[in-house]
Amino acid sequence: MSTVELEPLAVRAAAPAELPALPDGVGLTWRALTPGDVPAWFALCELVDDHDALNERVAEYELADRFKGTWRDPAKDSIAGFDADGNVRAYAWTDFRSVTEGTHAPTLFGAVHPDYRRRGIGRALLAWSEARGRQQLAATTVNLPARIRVYVDEHHAEARRLAEAAGFTPIRWYVVMRRDLGVALPAGDVPDGLRIEPYSKKRDEDIRITHNESFARDHWGSSPIDAEAWALNVVGGEKFRPDWSFVAVEEATGRVAGYLMSGAYDQDWEPQGFTEGWTDLVSVRREWRGRGVAGALLTAAMRAYAAGGMQYAGLDVDTDNPTGALGVYTRLGYERTQGSVLLTKEI
Repeated sequence: MSTVELEPLAVRAAAPAELPALPDGVGLTWRALTPGDVPAWFALCELVDDHDALNERVAEYELADRFKGTWRDPAKDSIAGFDADGNVRAYAWTDFRSVTEGTHAPTLFGAVHPDYRRRGIGRALLAWSEARGRQQLAATTVNLPARIRVYVDEHHAEARRLAEAAGFTPIRWYVVMRRDLGVALPAGDVPDGLRIEPYSKKRDEDIRITHNESFARDHWGSSPIDAEAWALNVVGGEKFRPDWSFVAVEEATGRVAGYLMSGAYDQDWEPQGFTEGWTDLVSVRREWRGRGVAGALLTAAMRAYAAGGMQYAGLDVDTDNPTGALGVYTRLGYERTQGSVLLTKEI
């Protein structure tokens, strides 16, 4: 078998020594975000989410959590434009966690207040973010394939045009699906040799390992999650619902065969017009796939959502998911709603 040798990321990423300048003459002062800016930053995000009718709304705690994690350096990874009254009118954040296998993938976030658009601010922030992502990639010591990522809602044509004009290319499509919990739920039969248990903290590390051995290695663009990132981003979030999360366990060995992790993102409920239990992650080990494990986990979650008074069950899925997840969800009664697009620059 032949192997392909990659040039060092420092070469491929073409990292600039200095980040590009941000616009003068637009009534904004530019500096990095700090924890004290979270309320003003959230006010901008809330306004933009409403104005652009975004699929998912950010919660204030999620912004506060951006200042956590040893892999982050907010003083370098963020920039924001403040008006004379101290209001945040635009921002960019480049989030990157180096991995040891898979793909290095900085993700670019940003927003511009509607009153400050069409002044070149969004274009400048995207260029700044990309440059910061290239610096992050060049600094990593593990030489892996790399891409710089931007996610946009499929209906947000303005954001997509901005990304494409900067050279980003659509590469993957995702669809949000929901299931009416007022309609009779499937039986959710559990395969022989397995039992479905409620999530418990004592199994957390086993679940993380299962995630890395199943989801992270079999799903396009995913990489293993280390213990710190798992604790912060998966089970440490304010909206994580352990009582709506479940584990499939081998009866003979006690080994985790699959898992489902849920959240209650109530900031989305009023804009979307219904309450919803959300499936953040669901995956099954290869040797157990095709035997109804995912269906059993999803049914257990739907019952928990319904018992919690939710009207719908929701999740999103890569439309090219090779595990057949889209078909599983459809058979369980999930229906497609809105979608999003991943645009990238492959490094």
